[in-house]
Amino acid sequence: MKIYLKRMGFVSIVFGTLVLLCGCPIDVNLDQLEYERGFNDGFMMDDYYWAGFFDSLDTVGYTPIYYQGDKIPYVESPPYEAGYYDGLWFAYNDGYFVEYDYAFTIGFSEGYDCAYQPSWSSFLSTDQHIEYLNGGFSDGYNDGFSEGRVFGAYDYINGIPYDWLGAMMDYRAGLDLQVDGVGTGTYGPVVLYEWGTDPKTLYKSEVRVKRGVRSIKNRPLMVRSGVNQKSSYSFEPPPVSYRELTPEAKQNYLVRPTTSPRYPSKPLTLNTTWLDRIYQYRSTMEDVE
Repeated sequence: MKIYLKRMGFVSIVFGTLVLLCGCPIDVNLDQLEYERGFNDGFMMDDYYWAGFFDSLDTVGYTPIYYQGDKIPYVESPPYEAGYYDGLWFAYNDGYFVEYDYAFTIGFSEGYDCAYQPSWSSFLSTDQHIEYLNGGFSDGYNDGFSEGRVFGAYDYINGIPYDWLGAMMDYRAGLDLQVDGVGTGTYGPVVLYEWGTDPKTLYKSEVRVKRGVRSIKNRPLMVRSGVNQKSSYSFEPPPVSYRELTPEAKQNYLVRPTTSPRYPSKPLTLNTTWLDRIYQYRSTMEDVE
């Protein structure tokens, strides 16, 4: 994001210099420039990003859906205000989705751990996927757990060294597996939450995200696809922002559960905190950016 803003500033400087030097009129869409300026100002409002993040986190235990993105005004003019409110909406949805993505990572690691064992078959046959449709932490954890358990069982059966992170990145790159009739992706019961989806509408209509549109797959760094917010202005928003965790956000991840709620009878062998695993995931993403 810092690079993006620097580029915007550089473009403005170059444009101004050209106007002064050439002394001739240049056809410029001033409304578009104002929209982009407003978008940048709104998008950098950390308060809205973290509001979305913690609304998503507050779905733990399937409490009511806290998504508030639908409360952000939609305006078409003047252009600065149109961009500003769109920027707020994008920031909020980034925060809401990133929390889901982190929860998916946590769930995947624990699902993998639970299945990487001699009794993997009985575990897979009795474990049930949980779908809440709140698009927050609870959905993220269970979506990740369900996909991770298949990879854990597969690796154990085939003598592949324990590696939940490598397995998850393979999954995110598009690899799907089937083990003993249980599968991931289009073979499994998981419907991933999509960036920019209002979970209130999703829940009320009971219409789930179309299977096959894998929002956290096929990318090391999340990019927005198929969701253009509101405005008719021609504008390409930056990729989803994984902003530096605040102390308050970190505190929620400074835990190391001994068991998973999906399999309380088996002690987890993971010796890292949730925060450690999030940083491992982020580090892997940064290595391929």
